[in-house]
Amino acid sequence: MRNTPLRSFLYGIASVAALCLVLTSLGCQPASKSKVLARAGDQSVTQDEFMEQVRSLPKELRAIAIERKKEFLEDMLSERLLVREAEKRGVEKDPEVQHLMEAARRKILLAKLMEQEVDGKLQLGKDEARAYYDAHQEEFMTPLLLRASHILVKTEEEAHRIRQRVLDGESFEDLARAHSTDTTASRGGDIGFFQKGQLVREFEVAALALKPGDLGEVVRSSFGHHVIKLTDRLEPSLREFRAVRGAIEERLLNQKRSDLLKALIEKLKNDHKVQLDETALEALQLEPAQTAQGVK
Repeated sequence: MRNTPLRSFLYGIASVAALCLVLTSLGCQPASKSKVLARAGDQSVTQDEFMEQVRSLPKELRAIAIERKKEFLEDMLSERLLVREAEKRGVEKDPEVQHLMEAARRKILLAKLMEQEVDGKLQLGKDEARAYYDAHQEEFMTPLLLRASHILVKTEEEAHRIRQRVLDGESFEDLARAHSTDTTASRGGDIGFFQKGQLVREFEVAALALKPGDLGEVVRSSFGHHVIKLTDRLEPSLREFRAVRGAIEERLLNQKRSDLLKALIEKLKNDHKVQLDETALEALQLEPAQTAQGVK
C-alpha cells in the first residue's frame, strides 16, 4: 500500500469508526439506504456515505479525494473491513480500548455541551470591538523603533581613530566593511530596526540619545568597542482600528467564552453541592512517575 495522504487518512477514520461502536446515541447511526458504491462481504459503502465523508475532509484532502475517487472509495471500504475484523476479535472488550473509548466519549459529550451552552450563546455587539479599541489604545501602540549602524572593534583607541575618520568625511559604510569585526560588516554596519530590550544595554542607551544622522561617542560593551551612527527613528504610533479589529474580536470572544464556561461550572457546582475531602487529598503521597502512568 503506497504511503499517500489518503492512506494516512485511513488510520484516522479507522479511529472514528471505532468510536461509533459506543457513540450511536450521538449520531453514528447506519447511513440511509442509498446506492451502494462498493461492497465486500457484509460491508458496504453507499453513495450518501461516500459524499458525507468527502465533505468532512479538510480542504486540501478533499481536493485529493475528488481527484482520486476510486482510491478514496477503496480506503473507506478497507476501513470498514478493518473495523469489522476488530469487532470479530473482540478488540473493543480490551480494557485499554474501553478506557480510551470512554475517554473519547466524555470528550465528545463535553464538546457538544460547549457547543450548546457556550459557543452557541456567543455574541459580539456591532460596536463592541471599536469600544474596546477606543478604551485601550495603549495596547495598540507600536513601540519606538531605532535603526542604527555600528563599527565594532577590539580596542578603544582603534574605535576613536575610526570615529575621527568618519568625522573627517570618510564613508561610515566603507569603514565598517573594512574594520568591523561584527557580522554586520558586510552590510556596512547596518543592524536594522530594533526596539528597547533587544540589544545590549550600553548600545541602546547610546542609540536612544542620538537623532537620525548623529554619530555617537565610542561605547564599550561586552562585545568590544562600538562606533554608532543612528540612521532612523520611528516614534510610537497608534495602529489603525482596521488592522487590529480581528485580533480584538477574537480576544473579546475568548473572554466571553471563558465567562460563559465559568458561569456554567459555578451553576453546576451550586446545583450539586460539591464537597472536597481536603484532608484525604493532602494525605495522598504520589511520586512524580505515578502521575503519568500509575493513576487512571
